[in-house]
Amino acid sequence: MKSNVKSVVVLTAICVVVATLLSVTNFFTAPVIESNKASAAYDSLYVVMADAQGFEDVELPADAPETVTGLYKETSGLGYVATLSTTSQYSSDNMSITVAIGADGTIVGVTITGYYESKDFGPDYPQTYVGADSALNGIDTFAGVTYSSTAFKEAIQDAFSVLVSSGAVAEGQKSEDQMVKDILPVILPGCADALGAAQVSEIDPAGYTAAYVANNNCGYAIVTSNDAGTIVCVINAFGDAKCYDLEGNEVEGPADEVAAAFPSIAEAFAQRNLENAKKAVGDDAVLTPIESAPSFDAVSGAYEATVGDDTYYVFNTDVFGFNNTVLQMAIVLDTEGSVVTYKPITELIVQEEYYKDHQLTDKSAYVNQFVGVNEATYSDDITMVAGATCTATAVSDSIHAAFDAFKAVKEAQ
Repeated sequence: MKSNVKSVVVLTAICVVVATLLSVTNFFTAPVIESNKASAAYDSLYVVMADAQGFEDVELPADAPETVTGLYKETSGLGYVATLSTTSQYSSDNMSITVAIGADGTIVGVTITGYYESKDFGPDYPQTYVGADSALNGIDTFAGVTYSSTAFKEAIQDAFSVLVSSGAVAEGQKSEDQMVKDILPVILPGCADALGAAQVSEIDPAGYTAAYVANNNCGYAIVTSNDAGTIVCVINAFGDAKCYDLEGNEVEGPADEVAAAFPSIAEAFAQRNLENAKKAVGDDAVLTPIESAPSFDAVSGAYEATVGDDTYYVFNTDVFGFNNTVLQMAIVLDTEGSVVTYKPITELIVQEEYYKDHQLTDKSAYVNQFVGVNEATYSDDITMVAGATCTATAVSDSIHAAFDAFKAVKEAQ
């Protein structure tokens, strides 16, 4: 018994000594650890602004975007450095960025301090920002890594917003081309991807200032000018045209003129849409194109279809899926607006090697669940595909666009 008591006393004494030593060690090392952490946090500041003499913390305004986690002023007047943290959509861990903005309002350095995606945009893309001001003229997202590069760009814009709003740096002036790109998703919403960016390609302007065609064939845009200044005319897949100024206000312009100036585009739209519509209703159907509809969304074609004694409406939709791949679909509605057929023209799941966990195992069952659904009974829950969010969003967008176009057509009749 005495031996046991002695062992307990010895063990207790050892624990007390160890705890005391740990406490003493922590007393001396904690400040060092915190200092090292602070030093590591400052390391990235010197990476992006190598000539800095030192930095002082700047208190962030109450309305600063959450992406801006820190702001520092270089002590000799070279400019500012912001630390940023933003979601890159696919990863649970945020992307961390440090950006230096000189006193002249241009980016002098940028580095990524944390990135956890399986697909990377590489070290060169961030460096394309060096020299840009808050307008970020000429800087696009990175093809193939759209979500992450968009998150990166928006975080940089947030850093500028804090500095510009406080008067620390001057606001950059957007180029006319950038202003056009900014309003295109608003005036031709069908050309916008899931992140709201215009997905268009430049084409021969045929004497006008510039011309763009939507990558999903929902329409095109012509940039021209008159006495009032630069205007942008957008033409949908039906040939309807509207004109806008660079602020996005609808104005008078040569809408009919530009709509007739690019006949090859309209012909290409019509041929492809007719073929896709036939795939949905069959070659025996008599298809009559609906020549005009007020849709500037993802609807690229519309037809009245006669099959025997029955009448239907066929709407072609082209929406952006994963990696901005265009997913072509055709939705057939009856005269009451209920879905008769939902027909994917292209594959719904693209790049299946990326969607390793998607659960669209029965395509027929998936598309057939839309039959009988109308605008009142439709729910986006129907479109859910586990592991394939981009596809589900694209399908939802196409269904909504078809219902909206149907209402517009019926109101016009």
